[in-house]
Amino acid sequence: MTNTQRNTTVISIVLALVLGSGYYIIHRLKKEDDLITGKNKDLKTEIEKFDKMLARKEQVERDYEELKIMLAQQSKILAQTDNPAITYNYLQQLLKWMKHNINFDFSLSAKKAADANWNEYIVTGKTNFIIATNFIKHLEHQRPLLTIEEVTIAETAAQVTDTVQFSVVFKTHFSPDGTEMGTVQQKDIKPYSSSFVSFRPKIYEQPPDTDIDPSLVRIDKALIIGITETRVFIRDERGIIHILSVGDRVAYGYLYSIDPKQDKIVFRINQYGSTEDKTLFMQKAK
Repeated sequence: MTNTQRNTTVISIVLALVLGSGYYIIHRLKKEDDLITGKNKDLKTEIEKFDKMLARKEQVERDYEELKIMLAQQSKILAQTDNPAITYNYLQQLLKWMKHNINFDFSLSAKKAADANWNEYIVTGKTNFIIATNFIKHLEHQRPLLTIEEVTIAETAAQVTDTVQFSVVFKTHFSPDGTEMGTVQQKDIKPYSSSFVSFRPKIYEQPPDTDIDPSLVRIDKALIIGITETRVFIRDERGIIHILSVGDRVAYGYLYSIDPKQDKIVFRINQYGSTEDKTLFMQKAK
């Protein structure tokens, strides 16, 4: 073999080794690049998820606080302990929440087993019928777990028609794992309201004029001036024009239906304790 042939063979072998090594290195680098690219995509996806979570952080915190407030108002709780002084103070707090004052007698009932986790109390007093009704409603529906066992309401002297005598027997339930009564927060309770009072005479020489919202239309002093399929135009005694739809409130009731074909509207009214329909017709132009 000549020197030229020998050199050519050596160069060919070296070139083949270089090319093979280069291909191997490039192939390995491509695999690593693909792997890194895939990891980068996964990281980018995770980062986008975290960005969305951070963007909603304030909203989530607000929702959480609102949920805590709702749970605090709606849930029932057991008192941690109970005695006459604790329950009497709670009743006074209850009246502060109601913004009313009731003079009442308060006593602990003797009916109780030695190991019972409740105390029974008796409250008697005299007050306005609506106030007494709301007091009993708060007693039952506020957050502490109190159960009404017996309620008695009776009329007083005839000359005091809105005042009643009441008696309530209730139990206060408690547990060592319960909540201290002094930390109980007020629960929003819609007060009872009605023009019907069982202990008020229902026969009058002249119907009483009870307090109502002055912005509401009194239909007995109103005049229909226009009717459409969904609305009615009414002028009240002051000359003010009101536009009403079905369901809108008026004095002592609400608009029940509109009949433009017959130029009439129907109201559901409860002024004296029972609901009745009152119909108004639009006067025809002469």
